[in-house]
Amino acid sequence: MDGSQPPMLRVSPLNRCPICGHGDWCMVAPNGKTAICPRTAEGAVKDLGEAGYLHVVHPDHVTPHPAPRNEPQNTVKVDFQHLSDIRRERAEPRLHDLARTLGVSVDALRCLKVGYNDYDQTFTFPERDGQGNIIGILLRYPTGPKKRIRGSKSGLSYADAWDDGTGPVFAVEGPSDTAALMTLGLNAIGRPSNRGGYSHLADLLSDFPEDRNIVVLGDCDRKEDGSWPGKQGAIQTASEVSKRLERTVYWALPPDGVKDARAWLNEHGGDNPTSMRDCFLEGLQLHAITPPPVIRSFVPFQEPISLGSYRAEMLRRRLFSLDRPGIYLDRSMTGSGKSAIDYRVVLNLFGRTEEVA
Repeated sequence: MDGSQPPMLRVSPLNRCPICGHGDWCMVAPNGKTAICPRTAEGAVKDLGEAGYLHVVHPDHVTPHPAPRNEPQNTVKVDFQHLSDIRRERAEPRLHDLARTLGVSVDALRCLKVGYNDYDQTFTFPERDGQGNIIGILLRYPTGPKKRIRGSKSGLSYADAWDDGTGPVFAVEGPSDTAALMTLGLNAIGRPSNRGGYSHLADLLSDFPEDRNIVVLGDCDRKEDGSWPGKQGAIQTASEVSKRLERTVYWALPPDGVKDARAWLNEHGGDNPTSMRDCFLEGLQLHAITPPPVIRSFVPFQEPISLGSYRAEMLRRRLFSLDRPGIYLDRSMTGSGKSAIDYRVVLNLFGRTEEVA
């Protein structure tokens, strides 16, 4: 670490790691903006070896709450699907209040299966894996804070019909931005954080049509120190999804310099948000992330032969290709004798022949 920076502080049960939620091993910067977590690799900005993984802590990051030490993680079993269904039954008419607060449509919240708990007055947002299973529930308290129900895993926020229609699909940060783009009439999937959820996202998008773009939308949240969590997370997520799907994926920031998709909707949506859909799309500046080349091994198509026989066949085919239109492609491995065969071809052209060794 740079000696000019204050030392990282060890976490404790009263000041838990913002990445994994545990109260030991991990370290957090005094300002809470960075953390070193040896347990969590996903979303890290740097691998520090034995020390762990360096994470940038997003201001809206939700600290997970793991099970106590005397209760193993795998014993915390919650039927999140059943719990989500119960909460949804109690959501009306509270959804109208939440829709007004967020500036999104009630239909979008219904499609995201948002629920409500009268006991603690929290709205519940189910989070799903790439197969559609509800693997956790995010709580939104009346005062604003968010946390997950104990035993939850962070996942994606999306409607059952997330891929209906035409046009691109947007991977945004959080369920409220997802609801905002749905209010505009766009297809959207919510990521759990700026860098999280890309494995679930790649799984969900594995069969998404090639003629429809995948766009990872980051927050416009540049900090005074020059860091840009929303942009950096969007680029990393787009790169990971592109690599896993082996297709081009785009990243972008919201149009007009607003912070996120919901801010754009609240500022420009008006009384007829769907009519502003094209304005939103036209204001985007897309940046393409292309997947790295993939080298695959192949199974030999014939029985192995001796090097001498291989060179004899190489010479025969090389001579056969002379004076014939087309491309001669020789993919023989290094050491197979390509240069020696070319030498023998030249000798043949001058009427001289030599036995192929």
